[in-house]
Amino acid sequence: MRSVLNQRHILVGCMLAAVLAAGILIGIAFTATTSEAAQAARSFTTPTGMILNYVKRGSTNDFEFVMGKLGEALQTSEAPNRKEQARGWKVYRAREAGPNNSVLYVWFVDPAVGGADYAVSQIISEAFPAEAQQLYETFNGSFAGGQAMVNLELIESF
Repeated sequence: MRSVLNQRHILVGCMLAAVLAAGILIGIAFTATTSEAAQAARSFTTPTGMILNYVKRGSTNDFEFVMGKLGEALQTSEAPNRKEQARGWKVYRAREAGPNNSVLYVWFVDPAVGGADYAVSQIISEAFPAEAQQLYETFNGSFAGGQAMVNLELIESF
């Protein structure tokens, strides 16, 4: 059992490293969506997905603060799909610098909840209506280059 878990961790680690490299290249090659567009409804069309977040180097504390509130919102939500989303949603911070010296945060979602909205603004608004505007502004203001959504299709499992 332990070796199966270790193999899974190694596989996920390799996938994340490859995706991180691809994300940096995507960020350099293409203009990421603006942070305002990043707040539009976000649903994955595949069982696994990622969202690449390009954050200003000086705004990492703000971004991570909002991620903490996001986790709290998902965990305390009465909506069954929100708790299901929380189980598959992981937030990673890249050690390597992103495009234009930004900090790359990767949301790795496995499994993704089909049809569920992963937009932070929506989830925060549901859980913290009185704080939603301030949290949205803090989140929105942390972006250096917005977000890029990636729907992943498994082609090989070793």
